Amino acid sequence: MEQPQSRRRPPRAKLKMPLIGNMLGGGNNSSAKDPSVLSSKFTPFIIAAVVIIYGFEYFRGKNDKSRVFQGSDEIEEMAWEGKIVKKWANVIPPNGDVHFVIQFTNTTGEVQTVDLGNEKTGFGDLVMPKNTIVKKAGSYQVTLKRYFKNDTTITLKY
Repeated sequence: MEQPQSRRRPPRAKLKMPLIGNMLGGGNNSSAKDPSVLSSKFTPFIIAAVVIIYGFEYFRGKNDKSRVFQGSDEIEEMAWEGKIVKKWANVIPPNGDVHFVIQFTNTTGEVQTVDLGNEKTGFGDLVMPKNTIVKKAGSYQVTLKRYFKNDTTITLKY
C-alpha cells in the first residue's frame, strides 16, 4: 500500500520591509541582489547613531544655551541686563492662555530665552525688540529702557 505522494508547493518568499530590505534575515533567496542602498550592513549602525543622538539631546544638562527659563522661581533667580532680540506669544489651545516668550542677549553676548508664562502685569505687551531690560537677581523688578519714552520700572507678578 503505497500512499500517493502529495504535491508540495515550493516555500514562499518572506516579505521584506521597504528601505530596510533583508536586514532581519527575511527571505531565503540569497542569490537575488537587492537594489536598496539602505538594506546593507550599515543600517543597524545608522539606527544606533540616531538613538544616541536623540538620547544626548534628551539628557542634556541645564547649562544648555537653548534652555528656556520659565516659572517664577527661575525668573527670580536670574539677573537680566541686555537687549531684547525677539518677542513672541505662544497660545495654549484648551483655554487660550497666552505665554509671552522673550529672547535677549546679555552683556556677555549670551542669548537667553525666558517664558513669562502666567505673568499677570502684561510685561509681554510692554516690551519690544531692541529695548534694553535690566533686572537684579532675587527681585521681580525689571527696568525697561526704551528709545522714545522714559525708563519704566515694572514689578512682575505671578
